[in-house]
This record gives sequence, structure tokens and C-alpha cells, in this order.
Amino acid sequence: MSIEDLVMQASKKCEIFANPIRSFIAAFIAAKEEATWSELKDAIEKWAGNVNPNTLSFHLGELMSAGFIVKVDVRGQPRYTVVKEKLPELQSLIGKELLQAVKEIA
Repeated sequence: MSIEDLVMQASKKCEIFANPIRSFIAAFIAAKEEATWSELKDAIEKWAGNVNPNTLSFHLGELMSAGFIVKVDVRGQPRYTVVKEKLPELQSLIGKELLQAVKEIA
């Protein structure tokens, strides 16, 4: 892989968490291990105020496209979870302090 490819790959990983809502979503899901869309919406609204449902769906899609979270179906209600192999990378990118702080409110 060329240096250019490596730089682009690293930039994309950092870019995914440049948005505060995505960082919070990832931290919340990691803290709870699984979360429904409604749980995520409620948590974001307690933290940041109103969130448009399309905005939440967009950010979930971005995190799924990047391979950090997956949607699982538990008894008919979709839930989101962190991809286990990606947890160390997630911790590194968003910081253990954020994960701990979100875990305390989750």
C-alpha cells in the first residue's frame, strides 16, 4: 500500500469521529454493548438537545459503513452493537475518557 493510500485510510478513520454526534453514538453503544434507535435518540437528546431522526439514521449509517457498528435483530427490534474486533480501534480513536464518561450516564 502506498503512502498516499495509508494517509487516506488514516484520514477516513479520523474523519468518521470528527462529528461529535457520531463520537457520542459510538461511545454510547460501546458503553451499553447494545442499544436501540430509540435509546440512542433519547440519550443524544439528553446530551445535546433535539435531534432530527434523519440525522440519527445518517450517522448510524456512517458508523455502519465504516465497519464500527452493526445492526442486529433481537426479537424483531433492531439494535446496534460495536463490532468486537473494532473495539480497541474505537477506544483509541474516541478515547477511553469519553467511553468512561458515557458509561456513567448510560
